[in-house]
Amino acid sequence: MNLIMLAPPGAGKGTHCGWLTHETGVAHISSGDLLRAEIGTGTDLGRRLAEYTGRGDLVPDDLVFALLIPVVAAAARDTGGYLLDGFPRTLAQARRLGEIGAERGLVPDAVVYLAAPDAVLVERLLDRADREGRADDRSEVIRHRLAVFAEDTAPVVGYYRDRGVLIEVDADRPVAVIRADLRQRLADRGVLAPSAV
Repeated sequence: MNLIMLAPPGAGKGTHCGWLTHETGVAHISSGDLLRAEIGTGTDLGRRLAEYTGRGDLVPDDLVFALLIPVVAAAARDTGGYLLDGFPRTLAQARRLGEIGAERGLVPDAVVYLAAPDAVLVERLLDRADREGRADDRSEVIRHRLAVFAEDTAPVVGYYRDRGVLIEVDADRPVAVIRADLRQRLADRGVLAPSAV
C-alpha cells in the first residue's frame, strides 16, 4: 500500500499514520520527523533547515526531496509500501513527486486528507506544546503554519481530488470514529483488503 496523508498541522496525521502502519506493516514516513531529526544532528544542513522551521516556513523543495526520496524508496522496498505523512505540501512538490513516483514505481494508491476547523487545530497544537514542549507549537507560529497551509498546501488537495485518488475525512471527531471511517473508505477503494484491517 502506497498512501499519502495530508492535513493541516494538528489534524492527526501522525496519529492515524501510526495506526495504519500498525495495521498494514508499511513504513510511516513523517516529513516533519525527518526534518527534525536532521535539525537535531547540528550539521550545516540541520542549521539551514532550522532557520525555515523556526519561522514556520516551508523548507525548499530541493532539500526536502534530497532527504525524503531515498527513505520512501527504501520503505517501499523493505516493507512493501509507504505511508507518507505531511508531504507534498505544495503543488510543485505534488507534481514533482508524481514524476518521481512514476519513474520509480512509487505512485500513491490513495491520498487521505484530514480536515478540521482552524480553531480545533490551534487548540490541539497548543495542548501538544504543553505536553511535548515542541518549540514550533507557539501561538504565532501555529497561526502562521495554518496560513501557509491554506495558501500553499490546499491546492494540493484539489490536485489529488482532480486525479480521483483523494479520500477526504472529517478529523473533528473522536479517533475511533475517524479510524472506522478511514478503514472502510480505504477498503472500499481496494487499497486495503477488508480482512487486512
